Amino acid sequence: MLGQPDDPRGIVLPLDGRPGGTETGAPDRNGGPRPLRNGAPPPGPALLLSWTPTPAVDDDRTWATLSASSELARRLAPDAGRAPAAGLTFRLALPEVFGAEPLLRLAGGETAAAAPGSSALVPVAPTAPGDRHGAGLGLLTLTTAAEIAATGTQTRVLDELTAAVDQLAPACVMRLDSRLRAAEESLREAQTELLERGSLVVDGDATGSGSPSRGLETAVANLSVLRHQTHAWIAGWERVVAGADPSGTPGLALRDALGEVGKLGWTGFPAAVHGAYQALVLDARRILLTAADHLLRAPNRPLTALRPLVESDLAGRAADVARLHRLLTTLSTLPQTVRKRSGGMMPNLIADQAAANARSQALFTRMANALRSPVWDGRVVVEVRSLDSGELQVLRSV
Repeated sequence: MLGQPDDPRGIVLPLDGRPGGTETGAPDRNGGPRPLRNGAPPPGPALLLSWTPTPAVDDDRTWATLSASSELARRLAPDAGRAPAAGLTFRLALPEVFGAEPLLRLAGGETAAAAPGSSALVPVAPTAPGDRHGAGLGLLTLTTAAEIAATGTQTRVLDELTAAVDQLAPACVMRLDSRLRAAEESLREAQTELLERGSLVVDGDATGSGSPSRGLETAVANLSVLRHQTHAWIAGWERVVAGADPSGTPGLALRDALGEVGKLGWTGFPAAVHGAYQALVLDARRILLTAADHLLRAPNRPLTALRPLVESDLAGRAADVARLHRLLTTLSTLPQTVRKRSGGMMPNLIADQAAANARSQALFTRMANALRSPVWDGRVVVEVRSLDSGELQVLRSV
């Protein structure tokens, strides 16, 4: 489809197999030229595919390296049995997110560098019976962009939560659930499998049936358990906040009540918030990956078929993270008082309680700020560099 070695601009053949002219129409909404297909732009949504010679200066933007025989390489190749032309950087941009908006609003994203080279529109839905189309390439683009954004944001949030606890509540133990670590590793492997093989199914037969890898199946089961546990925790913490006196509540009693939820103790509360956020984001990533796998094994379905598969569930996970953010924001503004025993208290004990209240309120503020959703500009862009070896490098955004 792209990038013949004797033409650094690349040569475009529409994915539906029909010949396309070199004349261009009006600029596309994403800023690139719109090639004509039989005299007219492709109807419906289309992925904007651009390519430009790779600069001689290298960088450390590599997010993943794929083999020359990977599914992504196959879909970028000009024809079967060939690899994409080396020395080109491809830029794949989707006009919409087809139901994954809640995840990308939660994860944010980074603006990818502009690619002013040659470009073409690749339809992501069939325009006539029997058409081949770019839904598969669009799915690989969407899941990759979401994974890059989500993993980056998730790492930042978890690091900020950990730093806040270390500085403001060092007595709290930040034990991390091994099931979350295992699920994270399984999801990373699943994304690589999609890009390499175009499927998460192992031991499948000729019909494409089969089962996901054992690691992913275990991750799905664990995330289901952790999600229900997270819902119970959030609901319990919300009840504590709802029962607190908005004009001032004893800080010691508030911390004890928060720790009573799930019998975690106050020292377990920060780690529970850390784990709750991670479980929700991992489950959102799992939803998108498994839905993409389902559609990749149904090649006649358009990319628009993704929306009913993921939108509702992803919105639910994003709403749960928003609940967690609202909870911590409310806690950060709830006045905490010192509870005096009958007969009074020693001044040093009052000072200790006041200091503990100040630290816990600062902790709530730092955690709420960490969970604030980043800005997402509404675009989905992935850049891929083709190496002389035939391998592909998926690049982080700049």
